[in-house]
Amino acid sequence: MEIENKYLKEPWRRLYDVLGIPETIKVPEMTYTEYNLDKQVKKFPNALAAVQYDYEITYKELKDHVDRLATALVNLGVKKGDIIATVLTTSIQHIICDLAIPEIGAVHLLASPIDSVDRLVDVFTRTKTNVVICTHTNVKDGDVIGKIKEVAKKYPLEKIIVTKTRDYSSKVPEHEKEEGIIWLTDLIEKYPPNPPKVDINPKKDLAMLLFTGGSTGVPKGVMISHRNAVAMVNGNMPSMLPPAINELLMEMGGSASVMVALPLFHAHGQAMVRIVLSMGNAVLLTPDPRDMKEFIRLARKYHPIMNLGIPTQFMKLLREKGAEDLGMIAVTGSMALAPKVQRDFEEKTGSIVGEGYGMSETNSATHVPSTADIVGMFFGGNLDFTKKLFHLINKILMTPGVLPLLKMVVRMTAPLSDPKVTGKILNKVISFMASNIVSTSTVRRGELTGSIGMKRPDIKVKIVDGDTGETIPMEKVVKEKLRGEMCLKGPQVMLGYWPELGSGLDEEGYVHSGDVVRVDEWGRMYIVDRVKDMANVSGYKVYTKEMDDLLYEYPGVNEAAVIGVPDPERPGSERLKAFVALFPEYKGKIKEEDIIEFFKERVSPYAVPKSVEFRDTLPKIADKIFKRRLREEELKKTGK
Repeated sequence: MEIENKYLKEPWRRLYDVLGIPETIKVPEMTYTEYNLDKQVKKFPNALAAVQYDYEITYKELKDHVDRLATALVNLGVKKGDIIATVLTTSIQHIICDLAIPEIGAVHLLASPIDSVDRLVDVFTRTKTNVVICTHTNVKDGDVIGKIKEVAKKYPLEKIIVTKTRDYSSKVPEHEKEEGIIWLTDLIEKYPPNPPKVDINPKKDLAMLLFTGGSTGVPKGVMISHRNAVAMVNGNMPSMLPPAINELLMEMGGSASVMVALPLFHAHGQAMVRIVLSMGNAVLLTPDPRDMKEFIRLARKYHPIMNLGIPTQFMKLLREKGAEDLGMIAVTGSMALAPKVQRDFEEKTGSIVGEGYGMSETNSATHVPSTADIVGMFFGGNLDFTKKLFHLINKILMTPGVLPLLKMVVRMTAPLSDPKVTGKILNKVISFMASNIVSTSTVRRGELTGSIGMKRPDIKVKIVDGDTGETIPMEKVVKEKLRGEMCLKGPQVMLGYWPELGSGLDEEGYVHSGDVVRVDEWGRMYIVDRVKDMANVSGYKVYTKEMDDLLYEYPGVNEAAVIGVPDPERPGSERLKAFVALFPEYKGKIKEEDIIEFFKERVSPYAVPKSVEFRDTLPKIADKIFKRRLREEELKKTGK
């Protein structure tokens, strides 16, 4: 099909036009806590905000706890600009801290319970962090508080505030008296919900620090301002729906719940919580994101209509009994989703899957699943018909008097609705559609897989040639099917790496993602590899992520990774090696030659792995397969 000239430079505008999405989205001049909590409290005070261990907290109650903690922190001596670290598991406590710290102009430093003592000391030293809020236990009793006490021996922490994850549960545990620590719940109980008003400049003042890159060297602190954080959340839904439908949706707070079984100390998980809160809906939390049994139990009890997850979670659910027919809209991010995993997940769980993209440096989501593609697949991928449908709906809603009337009706009825009942009905509808429509050959042909979706309107993209460093014109990327590194710019992109403004950005203000992408004629983007993961086999570029996706097609493969290793017979060149973790019932039944033969039938000779190593599991970092570790292990074997 001939590409229309007006779409050559900005092909994603074709999808925008299908949905009627505006070219730009205005960022409100609000602070972090005002946007993510205060406006919802005014509209939906009694709506359910969060759930963990069956403990339920409403928006009004959440606001009360946030303001009490904010008051307490000020009374403990915290001032505007101070950096407060949290070392917390996924929990309501994490949400409270995340909203309370920026409210008083302090900066929230998100640290992980699995960070080492040395890493925490390094980060706290560089940021002059004096107050830490931590969980008592992650895996072994007292393991996190024990770690923080070790940190305190090497670095002068002034205040250590502690919580047990089940402090917010139906059965609250006892608190031991320990010298030198303050219990979080004692502070919330003691202080009134009257924090002082602080003058915050949303564009300049930091809301959070996210340290990233520790696996490859010295961790870098991503500086996110209040405006950066607001822009990310504010641009999400308007990028996916026609304006009138989005307006109506924003009035439906309290009518649904969303599963966020993710680590909240990670940029992706923390951002997904804010997206749900911004809509006034309930966040369902599993304090251990790896606990799929708790995931299923919560899903059966609260009937979430969406699951914001990651591919490794989807793969785990495929192995769990009871995950059948959950009937959710599942959106994945953080790492690429193999097409086979998407199809298998949809078939087993009766869900419909979409994929997005984001980075810590962009404060999460820069790309979203196109609603046009999701709806269009039901019409065999016919986006012309989908465009007419969306424009008709939008036209009806924009008829004078119609939208205000509907919004008034929604405002009156939403508080009376039970999200469990609504969710249960929608679960059945989604499951029926996934099992009886999406799984048909006609719809499968129109289904989009392997794409990270479309960029959001206010995100600028350039594609850089990996060899020359030059920007490739977008029309050339599309027409000639070229590939290059994706670079991103926009209102949600970080101010820089701590402590230097602008560091980590190029001279044009773009952050280089490290992801090699291709772009189709509709502006959808597809990650084909990481810049550092691309292999050079006798001068041929091999995108190992594509090889990974192929491996997942092989029956019995649970985890897969293909990397380039030095070729001893060709100095300066590489050969490919595949690493495979099999499902238990397949162990011992699949041999190296089976995998190699599988590749020989599907790829060029130079792209066939020379060897295959079977393991029980592959190394991971933040739930992503850690290819760098595999390469380092191989280099050690060669003495390099």
